[in-house]
Parts: sequence; C-alpha cells; structure tokens
Amino acid sequence: MIKFVNVTKFYPPQTYALKKVSFHIKPQEFVSIIGQSGAGKSTIIKLLTAEEKVTKGKIVVGGWDITNVKSKEIPTLRRQMGVVFQDFKLLEKKTVFENISFALEVINVSRKKIESTVEQVLKIVGLKEKADYFPLQLSAGEAQRVVVARALVYRPKILIADEPTGNLDPITTRDIVELLVKINDYGTTVLLVTHNREIVNFFKKRVITLDQGNIIGDQFSRGRYVI
Repeated sequence: MIKFVNVTKFYPPQTYALKKVSFHIKPQEFVSIIGQSGAGKSTIIKLLTAEEKVTKGKIVVGGWDITNVKSKEIPTLRRQMGVVFQDFKLLEKKTVFENISFALEVINVSRKKIESTVEQVLKIVGLKEKADYFPLQLSAGEAQRVVVARALVYRPKILIADEPTGNLDPITTRDIVELLVKINDYGTTVLLVTHNREIVNFFKKRVITLDQGNIIGDQFSRGRYVI
C-alpha cells in the first residue's frame, strides 16, 4: 500500500529531514511511526500527501508512483487518504453533519449520497445522535471523532493519524485508539504518527522508529516501547 524507497528529504542550507528512508506497509496493515520532535515523522506525512516532494528516492502509494506527482493529480491522491490531525480543524459555525458533508459537497456529490455517507461514518464513530451539534458543544474526544468521521467520507484506502490524541486525556485517548483499531479491522490501512508511548504499548502492532531522519527500528511491539 505504501512504499518508501531510499527517500531523502533535504532542506537547504544543511538540514536532512529524512536520510535514505525505506519501508513497505502492506494493505490493511496497522503501523505506528514514532520518534521525538524533529525525527522526520511530519515530513513523511507531507511527502505522502504531496505537500512536499522528495529530494531523492521513490514513493509509491497503492501502486501509484507519486514521486513526481503532478499538481492536477494531487486532489485524486488525497482522496485515497484520510488524514486526522490533533488540532481538529473543524468549522465552528457548522454542525457536525455540515462539517463532514462539506468534504463531499466540494466535489459535487449528490445530496442523497451525502446524507447516506455522513450517516454511515457517524455511526462508525459513535456520534450519530450528535449530527446537529456544533463543535463547541462537543467534548475534545467527540470533536476528534468528528475529524475521524470526516476523514472516512471518501472511503480512503489509507487513514493517516497525526498525533490524534495529543490534546486528549488518557481515558479519551484510549477511546480514539480503539476507534482506529476498529477502522483497521474494516480493512483500512492505518498509519499512526505519534510520540505517545502508551498508545504504542496498547496497539502491540508494528512500530517504525525514527531518529534524526533515520529509521533505527522496525519491529512489532510486545507491550513495551520499541526503540
């Protein structure tokens, strides 16, 4: 599903965000990418979503070589991925339903299809009864569930979660973690980017560890932090 082949990202005059990074994530796999600030985690997301381009190397997503993806092709690429950020990015003057449906309205999906899709994703995240709520009426955990629901509307092959629990308390964090596992069980490839040790320990899944732009570990967690 995702292949990085000797990927290097260089920012002049002398910063290497990634140095010959290679890994392969299979369809329906759940992988955590961990590392301290500056390790290169955010750079991987930016390259996957074509916000940035590689300096050297190759990136393949779903069999599509996106290394030199054209600008007009980027929207198509991004609809194959759902991205969940820690800062929610919800529109405060729109309801939960409207925040989610907006992503479909901009690509001219029919009203009937929008209603059925939004209802379905709200059911997945457990917020069907709060479709008419506004973001300020939600808890932080509920707001993050809305973000997850919005990321699912295109039925993406890949869900990228970028520090999704950074602003949440431990109990709510566990709820979001369990939701990501549930989505993965449905067949979606999940890429979790985090520095939270407890999350990694909970998943007991494959963990790729970055340090200063290098992969220093790639193994399965057995209930302990992998470094």
